[in-house]
Amino acid sequence: MLVSAIIPCYNAQSTIGRAIDSLLQQTHALDQLILVNDGSTDSTLETLKRYQVSCDKIMIIDQVNQGVCVARNKAIKAASGRFILTLDDDDFFEPTFVEKALAKFAQDDQYGAVMCGYTRIVNGKKVLPYIPNEISLEYCLLNNGALSCLLFKREALLKAGLYDPNMKDGYEDWDLNIRILQLGYRFGVVREVLFNYTDSPDSRNDAAVAKDVALRMQLFHKYREDYDRFNEYFFTAFIKENNRLQKENQRIKNSTSFKWSHSIITVVEKIKNIFKSN
Repeated sequence: MLVSAIIPCYNAQSTIGRAIDSLLQQTHALDQLILVNDGSTDSTLETLKRYQVSCDKIMIIDQVNQGVCVARNKAIKAASGRFILTLDDDDFFEPTFVEKALAKFAQDDQYGAVMCGYTRIVNGKKVLPYIPNEISLEYCLLNNGALSCLLFKREALLKAGLYDPNMKDGYEDWDLNIRILQLGYRFGVVREVLFNYTDSPDSRNDAAVAKDVALRMQLFHKYREDYDRFNEYFFTAFIKENNRLQKENQRIKNSTSFKWSHSIITVVEKIKNIFKSN
């Protein structure tokens, strides 16, 4: 068996069908699709069962709510494929991703995962298409740089220890990517926009961003030796970013729109002071 796809599902009745369809419509047919219902309280499980009736490749795992890490790990352990395709229940792939990702794997045996470009879905519209670059361990320690939904070698996932349930507030994909890179694997990139990420205000990713500093510190303490080893790289990156921000700040201050806005604010403040003095 070649490719097993996994989707953890939680209260996804409105989006899970789109996610499953995007996998069933891949130009390289999947061998197995494992759907984990993580204690949904809506009709998600009923939707999964309807798909299972018409597709014998689908396996359903129904569990009490234990979080995305436990759900993914359980699916990976149950999978038979040499490759594992991960997908969240509100996102979807374009039809050629698996075909092109497998072709990328064939080019380099050191690839532990292959990702692609992505676009965000905001209010039903695709915006901000982006194609990532290949990432190194030092870069990933500073900024994730890899998607959470991509095609992995199953052996890389198992050797890295799967997802860490202790990353319960988010960045569990980032944490896993660090451990895969530590093993010497690389991440390949299909340089096309073939993944669609749904950007919603109540998404788990947005909740993680709100706790960004705390989660980054969790990674820092977990991989302290690596952070110490690459400290010169990080310090150089911080200096470059600080210089970029200073130049951008000066550019804004020198812009006509800023000067006009500043003039208007100054006039308004003067008028306010006149009325205050009266």
